[in-house]
Amino acid sequence: MQKKFNLRSFNLYEFLKHQNAYGFNVPFFLADRHTYQNAHVNFPFRTFTFGLGITYTGEGDVFKIGSTDYLVTECCLTTVGPGMVCQWTGNYTAEHDTVYFTEELFEGMKNNAFLHSLPFFFHGGRHVIRLSDEQTRKMAALFGLLKELKDDKSAVPGIVHSLLMLAESFHVGRSGVHPDGSISEEAPNRISNGISNREKIAQAFRKLVAEHFPEHKEVAFYATELHITPKYLSEVLQAELGKPAKAFIDEYVVMEAKSLLKQTSLSIQEICYWLGFEDASHFNKSFKKLTNTTPTEYRKS
Repeated sequence: MQKKFNLRSFNLYEFLKHQNAYGFNVPFFLADRHTYQNAHVNFPFRTFTFGLGITYTGEGDVFKIGSTDYLVTECCLTTVGPGMVCQWTGNYTAEHDTVYFTEELFEGMKNNAFLHSLPFFFHGGRHVIRLSDEQTRKMAALFGLLKELKDDKSAVPGIVHSLLMLAESFHVGRSGVHPDGSISEEAPNRISNGISNREKIAQAFRKLVAEHFPEHKEVAFYATELHITPKYLSEVLQAELGKPAKAFIDEYVVMEAKSLLKQTSLSIQEICYWLGFEDASHFNKSFKKLTNTTPTEYRKS
């Protein structure tokens, strides 16, 4: 597999699997510092999977996720979902464990849609948090078990699910609210009791936006795809996410634009094309309206 700077085609998950002779039919992949040192991925890449990692050492390397620079030191929990533009600027010397996985890993579970209820995997979430020594030990214990049983297909989904629930408890425990600002419930209850129809609509909407935002920025398209009216869609999102549909779409596009401006050398015209705008003038006007600055000014800041 050729490694090159191409946000549309480069898939880090598949590349690392190829580099480490992992089977492509296995819906997860374990990585450590040696994995990245051998890969030499020092350019911006778009994520196509979910990833959760914990660092055990490290004096501080910058991990760019979306439009935010995170300083990753020892005892940091990092979570990234599909569709994010990322770049690791460190030298990969920190000891850590990371698991990458796709939704297929949880196909056998009764409620396999729970991934989309975890805000730290998506735009606007808090992707890096510092853990206590005790919390880090708990994560390390689960990673140890995962590495020991990585060839047991019946055990892996449950262990990764436990890692996710532990990660969510650490996020919620920091403030009593989720990273997206919603009031917290007990994580085990939400997972075991299922999710409401409104939550399902919000989750499906977020996934559709991530897939179609370059071509469709109008609320009516997503409402049609979800078989509901635009008005009802915005009412649901206002209740579930704290913002109407159009505001969410615009915010998503701006986050994407910011990440491309900060993490790539693509020209404004190329970014305009990538985001699906008719021309650079339209893109500049839209970006400034939402951020009070131009794309060029933001890139230089």
